[in-house]
Amino acid sequence: MSTRNALIAAFIAASVGLSVPALAAKMPLKSYHKEIFTDEQGNVECSTCHGDSKPYTIPSEDNCLTCHGSKQELAQQTVRSGHGAEFEPNPHDSLHYGQDLSCVYCHAQHKKTEVYCNNCHEFKYPDLKRK
Repeated sequence: MSTRNALIAAFIAASVGLSVPALAAKMPLKSYHKEIFTDEQGNVECSTCHGDSKPYTIPSEDNCLTCHGSKQELAQQTVRSGHGAEFEPNPHDSLHYGQDLSCVYCHAQHKKTEVYCNNCHEFKYPDLKRK
């Protein structure tokens, strides 16, 4: 979260009588991560992804890979077969970027997930978890 967004969040939280952590619990979060990072009281552990710095920053790629495996493993898990117009390339092993594209170019937790390659192409990737 940028400094500006953190300040806005703190202002909104104070205005409606919530603490910043309570407001964070109200932020949209993908259901599969919400399940993992929410405790019995409904508190979300933001530092798991964002670290301990305040205001929160964009998660480091290493944090993603800690749970999801290496980039090589992700590329192996998402290998596509086939060739031609109907073929959608491996999103984790791009012809343009190889395995170097940061996770956050496509994967987002607090906003809609988008396919970065679709800035130029029209891939569907039906198995991408968007919600």
